[in-house]
Amino acid sequence: MQVHRVLPTTKILAGLALTVGTFDGVHRGHQLLAQTLHTEAQSRGLQSAALTFDDMPICFFRPDICPKLLSLADEKIEVFANQTPLDHLFIVPFTRELGNTSARDFLSHWVEMAGLKLFIGGPDFALGRGREGTIAQIAELGQELGFEARALDGKLLESGAPISSTRSRGVIEAGQVELSRAFLGHQYRMSGDVVSGDQIGRTIGAPTINLQIHERKCTPKNGVYAVRVRFDTAPEWKNAALNIGMRPTVGGLKRQIEFHVVNETIEVPPKRVELEFVARLRDEQRFSGLDELRAQLQRDFERAEMVLQETI
Repeated sequence: MQVHRVLPTTKILAGLALTVGTFDGVHRGHQLLAQTLHTEAQSRGLQSAALTFDDMPICFFRPDICPKLLSLADEKIEVFANQTPLDHLFIVPFTRELGNTSARDFLSHWVEMAGLKLFIGGPDFALGRGREGTIAQIAELGQELGFEARALDGKLLESGAPISSTRSRGVIEAGQVELSRAFLGHQYRMSGDVVSGDQIGRTIGAPTINLQIHERKCTPKNGVYAVRVRFDTAPEWKNAALNIGMRPTVGGLKRQIEFHVVNETIEVPPKRVELEFVARLRDEQRFSGLDELRAQLQRDFERAEMVLQETI
């Protein structure tokens, strides 16, 4: 898959099938759309492409209701590359100029620059200034400009309702990380830079590595999780127990994310860590003291290892 970080300004393709969207999380519904687009493109001898954005367009217009992201820009690229067959991904910043572009001008640009021949959107898709370009209106423009347009037949369902980024985000924020795979088609992941902690874990035999996560990233609710972690550019994954929370037993004053690699001593901490959530183990708790906390942490480590071994 070829990644483009700017919109085309010169002729780059002679025939294109295109879809457009925020695609936060690149969930299974998005993957179905990409697969359908690619299949239809191949049958017509076209290249397939998605256009998406570094962040959500709604955050440009309504920052007061801007939700957290399931996938930051680099994560979105990775999922598109690994989970879809698309030939091209255009991922660009959302700008005022783009937001003020009419559906006609937007689509005319893609006809001119990439030979747009097919456009497929989701069932409730709309684009252009004020979301004026519904699929029906895009189809009318297509007759004039020389391309086909249609909507995906329907949305994928999970637990009796359509899969969406909003539902997927709600599952993550509720800590239901086991369920997230049914929505995303993969374990929920996030990455962070390693930062200094207060070293309390070392004093009770449970040294942890602390992470700083991007402020826009959606984070599961406070609690303890079984996770797999990968250090810097290393290929192997390690089993770990991760805590998200305020650490009430030791008088924590801010929310922290820290993990302990089970059955392994980390002599030199990494600079950056990627992790994937496998299971939620328990809620955050306040214990009577460090002895009770130490005993519970050991149980957490044992349970995390058991869960992770069962889900290899």
